[in-house]
Amino acid sequence: MKQRWIGVVLTLAACVATVWFWANGDLGLYVHPRYFVFTVIAAIVGILVVVASFVVRVPTDDASETGAARRAWRRVVSFGVVVACVFGAGALMLLPPATLTSATADQRSVNSGTVVGSGAAQATGDTADYGVKEWATALRQSTDLQGIAGSSANLTGFVSADPDDPENVFFVTRFFVTCCAADAQPVGVPVYQPDWKSSVTLDEWVEVSGAFDLNPSVKSRQPMVLVPQQVTAVDEPSDPYVY
Repeated sequence: MKQRWIGVVLTLAACVATVWFWANGDLGLYVHPRYFVFTVIAAIVGILVVVASFVVRVPTDDASETGAARRAWRRVVSFGVVVACVFGAGALMLLPPATLTSATADQRSVNSGTVVGSGAAQATGDTADYGVKEWATALRQSTDLQGIAGSSANLTGFVSADPDDPENVFFVTRFFVTCCAADAQPVGVPVYQPDWKSSVTLDEWVEVSGAFDLNPSVKSRQPMVLVPQQVTAVDEPSDPYVY
């Protein structure tokens, strides 16, 4: 009986929170947009199943004194789980949802995963519409980095530090989502700006414009960097992830 009600409450909390995020336009912070329809339909079906579960009665054949004591203990545990789930779901819905930060980027290592670009491996042709994901792919996969030198870029992302030279190089970073936030991989373009911490801070969203050049840093392992002409603080975009 305890397992049944725990499952019911957990399902209800997850489904209600999912529908709430969708209704408020925040579902994209957790799920790739291509899965919105599936996720919302699954949540609605889950709510209907929970409602139906209240109609179904699960009989018990243990009427002994020991069985009664066991059922009382299970009710106490179930009540605690219910309260925890309700408070957890309420916190998720009432507190503003937060995007992934530089701490997560450090844990998952910027550009360590397989970055999927848009045919940008060699950075040839028109690069005017390249964003962080495309340039990160180009810098990682290109066989002609010298050909990238001098190319201009205007990129928006949050600030995360280069672990090899955190004083002089930072990444303008975005999270690349293939399914949901749980599998999000940080992608970033290194920016060479000595003593950058005096003008920008970790996790701050910035717009960086400049041109690519060989990395002057002797510590950083990034062969090519964006040398900024301008770094401007901006608001976090409504859709902070890239796909």
